[in-house]
Amino acid sequence: MPIELTRLIDQLEKEKGIKKEILIEALESAMLTAAKKAFGHDKEIEAKFNPEQGEIDLYEYKTVVDTVTYPDHEIPLVEAREMNPDAEVGDSIGVKLDSRSLGRISAQTAKQVIIQRMREAEREIIYNEFKQKQGEIVNGTVRRFEGKNIVVDLGKTEAYLLAQDQIPRENYRIGDRIRTYVQ
Repeated sequence: MPIELTRLIDQLEKEKGIKKEILIEALESAMLTAAKKAFGHDKEIEAKFNPEQGEIDLYEYKTVVDTVTYPDHEIPLVEAREMNPDAEVGDSIGVKLDSRSLGRISAQTAKQVIIQRMREAEREIIYNEFKQKQGEIVNGTVRRFEGKNIVVDLGKTEAYLLAQDQIPRENYRIGDRIRTYVQ
């Protein structure tokens, strides 16, 4: 299953045109949000995509100490040296967390964050595409009317043709192919 995440990222990159780095960043951010919700907002947690395994690894960073006073934020030197033989008092060491223990609510939170980030990335791609077409004439199809304004389907997105920008006494019907000027 883990390698499927890498395949899914590649597929989304091809279908939506969203760069792999943005998708990975969205996944890491989503997992971080879910982990903080599940394990506590006061913990120092980091999410990193592991391309070899095709999964997001979660790490909680704790300070190495001789005597543990705050178990949520500190780790004993003996235990730290089991993970990293070079660990010294005062170092910060990442302890891998089990992401399977996040639960349903955290998974839902992660899903919402991913969807939101993908929508933002898609919007930005479409905006940049049409920003380059500013001052050009593009073809579209009349989709619907919102008051006196017309919603025009331009392929990847829809645009509004405002009432004041329409040709006077010109009649439009749903399905009509029209040419519009990008402002």
